Amino acid sequence: MENYLNFSKKGNIILLLMLFTFFSCNDDFLDQETRDFIAPDNLYVDEQGFDAGLNSLYALARAERAGVPTSSTSIGTSNNLTASMMFGGTDIAYGNRPWGSERFLNDWGDDVIGSSSQTYFTRTWNWLYRMINGANTIINRAESQGTDLGIDEDSLRRIIGEARTLRAWCYRHLTFLFGDVPLNVEESLGENVRLDWDRTPVDQIREKMKEDLEYAAQYLPENHTSNGKIVRAVAQHYLTELLIIEQDYDRAITTALAAINGPKSLINFRYGVNASNNGTPYTDMFLDGNSNPSEGNNEALWVFQHAFEVEGGEGHNIMRRWLTSEYSSSSGGAKGLEVTVARGGRGNTRLSATKFMLDLYGERDAYGLLKTNDDRGGIYSWRTFFTVIANDPSSAGNIGDVITLDFSPIDPLGDRFRPFTMKWAFDTNNVIDSNEPASDRLSRSYNDQVYLRLADTYLLLSEAYHLSGDDQSAAQYINDLRSRANAPLISASDISIDFILDERARELFSEEQRRYTLLRTNKWIERTNLYNINASGKIIERDKLYPIPQEFIDSNLDNPIQNNPGY
Repeated sequence: MENYLNFSKKGNIILLLMLFTFFSCNDDFLDQETRDFIAPDNLYVDEQGFDAGLNSLYALARAERAGVPTSSTSIGTSNNLTASMMFGGTDIAYGNRPWGSERFLNDWGDDVIGSSSQTYFTRTWNWLYRMINGANTIINRAESQGTDLGIDEDSLRRIIGEARTLRAWCYRHLTFLFGDVPLNVEESLGENVRLDWDRTPVDQIREKMKEDLEYAAQYLPENHTSNGKIVRAVAQHYLTELLIIEQDYDRAITTALAAINGPKSLINFRYGVNASNNGTPYTDMFLDGNSNPSEGNNEALWVFQHAFEVEGGEGHNIMRRWLTSEYSSSSGGAKGLEVTVARGGRGNTRLSATKFMLDLYGERDAYGLLKTNDDRGGIYSWRTFFTVIANDPSSAGNIGDVITLDFSPIDPLGDRFRPFTMKWAFDTNNVIDSNEPASDRLSRSYNDQVYLRLADTYLLLSEAYHLSGDDQSAAQYINDLRSRANAPLISASDISIDFILDERARELFSEEQRRYTLLRTNKWIERTNLYNINASGKIIERDKLYPIPQEFIDSNLDNPIQNNPGY
């Protein structure tokens, strides 16, 4: 067991202890080995033990697209999507059903420091520092004991590289969310509990992140035998982003090219479970059964693993519920339609694309279909209408009638019938249990999810070329993506930061942490005010960072911590 960087104060300090649960993915990545008692001293004694520890970190990472962990032992169990604060309240996404933790994404102001938001931020803070402490434990013990345990050098470097990438990934989140935060690179044990943490400047944290990612970019394998494991291109991708932030554009270009010229490649052909049916190479990547490298997805750099009724595969994602239409409702503009697997299961409509986002692909007809070519905004990528089926209510119309989803230009709140991305709109067929009511069995999704793709690296490369003054090369790498999507090609004169941000939205809607991208390019306030009607005029400079959780501030008794400006 291990303590991590947060404490509760109830009269005195209560140390929150975390009992690691060790998971894997695939058949071997999801099966769990039973041990009488698991602790670092009897776990980290061989390569298998270190991999078990890493697998626990991957299980925690999956919580980004699930519910933010509610306790020291839960993984993704709350009914609040962890990623909402990273994705919503931007130019392309708003909180459609502004309940609890999503309300501040529209209203800002005092809602950012409200009780629901504070709980949300505290749980996210705790989740990331749990991961950091787990990574520190693996790194420290592997570096100090690894060779003595008989682990070969390549395996030892791979273990350390995975853990260092995950640690850098956590600090990437923390610095974008909260700014200056405590930097801890040592295993936390009972005898070294601290109540005097300092907030380390972001620049210093990013230097440590860069060290971690440089190590991983050198020693991680280019491919991995297990789906869901980090490979070299993941470290290269995040290192490229860091180098852009540091304005080291030449090295960013070199690093991105190393990832692009490696064994990973864009998917430019139909493949997999739906290859003989209508579809596109772009949308094939997101189908259940097509997400993993072992299933033919050579563009995927990192895939979150899920499995129904397999120990370690629980904590199903809730991206589908948050980002699809609640078409089964009879209110909020919805039609009370039958919940089916083909329609994406039971949605919740907590986050929706802004009208600006929907219009980025071009003009649409009365059914919401694009009049111009771009597979990323087309019929297989976005749900824009439903066809009435036999089990739909009679009020929906006659069988075969087409019902168009709401393209209203005002981004109305509580509109449960908005168009939605089909990337996550799939229920997993093996979830269906005849003993459960349909509303329950069609509320879950256990399909593996693409988390990071090489296309994102292409867009970082294009940005680095543009910032270095080479718009011809910037256009070339964007055109590789547009060609795949059958979209019109562009020229160097089209390139600007705003065009690249538009292209990132077209390609990566709901995949990238959009807030981070806009903050990195200093465009968050400008573009959110321009394109997000619900948040426009409400956000201020303060809102570029979220407040440091009060629970941490109160617990750091020996060194008073100042919150971010404005809180």
